[in-house]
Amino acid sequence: MEKIDEFREKLKEDLGSWEEKAFGFACDLARGLAKEILEELDDKLMLEKATNMKVVGFKEHWLTTIFGDIRIKRRLYRDKNGNYRFLLDEKMGLDKGSHVSPKVKELAILASTRYTFREVEQNIKAIFPWGISHTTVHNLSGKVAGSYIAEEEKEVNALFEDGVIPETEGKVLPYLVIEADGVNIALQREEEGRAEVKVGIAHEGWQEISKNRYKLKEKSVYSGIMHGDRFWEGFSLSLAKKYDLPRIGKVIVGGDGASWVKEGAELVGGLYQLDRFHLKRALHQGLANDPLVVEVYESCITGEITKVDRLLIEAQEKADSDKAKEIMRLRGYLMENCYGLRDYRLEVDGGGLRGLGAIEGNVDKLIADRMKKRGMSWTKRGADRMARLISLRERGDLNTWVKYQNKPRSIPSREKALPKGDQYQHRDNAAWLSASLPALHGPHSDRPWVRILWALAHGNRET
Repeated sequence: MEKIDEFREKLKEDLGSWEEKAFGFACDLARGLAKEILEELDDKLMLEKATNMKVVGFKEHWLTTIFGDIRIKRRLYRDKNGNYRFLLDEKMGLDKGSHVSPKVKELAILASTRYTFREVEQNIKAIFPWGISHTTVHNLSGKVAGSYIAEEEKEVNALFEDGVIPETEGKVLPYLVIEADGVNIALQREEEGRAEVKVGIAHEGWQEISKNRYKLKEKSVYSGIMHGDRFWEGFSLSLAKKYDLPRIGKVIVGGDGASWVKEGAELVGGLYQLDRFHLKRALHQGLANDPLVVEVYESCITGEITKVDRLLIEAQEKADSDKAKEIMRLRGYLMENCYGLRDYRLEVDGGGLRGLGAIEGNVDKLIADRMKKRGMSWTKRGADRMARLISLRERGDLNTWVKYQNKPRSIPSREKALPKGDQYQHRDNAAWLSASLPALHGPHSDRPWVRILWALAHGNRET
């Protein structure tokens, strides 16, 4: 208390910087208290240690915390296998050799998903009387992302190669909306100059938050740099942990016409929808200000494909050569997406359904703002890691991975593995299967992860 009284009198003498001084004083107290508590905990851990662990000495270790740097003295142990361990570090959740506390690590990695690594360094130093370097922020983020990617790869292989079904929350819905798109980012130190970050969002519909303003309900995000099949494997794995996929009434998949999005819609048995933004843009590019745009658009959204083609052929025959080429390109685009022109709301029952197109804003806010703008460039590995961290942040799982990145995850027992061999050829009368999973009997039916969908749809868990 004497120390507090002394500080109070000094503060009265100079109130020009009272906030900084009071904050610094509080941090001094917190550092002293933390050092005392941690070293007491190290004493307790020594008394509780296993009999086959031997204390071989003490080591000092400095640690950057949210209230500044502290230096702690803790015991070094050797276990029966000859491994050296710091029980206090393990209890605190410190990475091996790390000088950053778990909370500082959590804050730095979260900030790195929105700001550059240098900006994170500058912002931390502007707020606190201490800091960590941008290199440290980069390394911390990379380790967490690398841990997540490695674990997801194990789960994907377990599901799509061995047929291990993940545990699920089991949510059941009348419909699930999925939208996917890609954004190109600049690369450095790579053979290619650019790479595409694939982004997918899934949601349960729309919720009105004010007049004519809506937000997506229960939005899930998945992103990364990978080929199309791998993207849909990872995204479907993520969704399978949340939803009882066989019991979803309809899956609507929206996109801009990219082949990997359309293939994904087929693979997940979804109803493909060309989003209206890209449809309107294509019509205006091909027909310019021609009043025919309105009639063609209305024919598209009602699914009158033959009429659409007839109208465009007639316009093409009347146009000059340059405009005829534009119309021909438009015809090709619409015919390539003919199965996604009809408005999905004509086939899906449900109140409050709205047009698709949310992916455009999400790509911009989720990926482009952090990874494309301000002249940034990436390695493929670094870009993929950042995209994965952003996905974790949006799903609310980032802090969990920051805290437990080095702890093993539990993969479901192989008692839940898929049937093999000829059993894949059997069909039952499941209405959901016949209505919602055409991929199981289409051109992709021999792909491993389509076989997973078969097992999910039939509920088969035999080995």
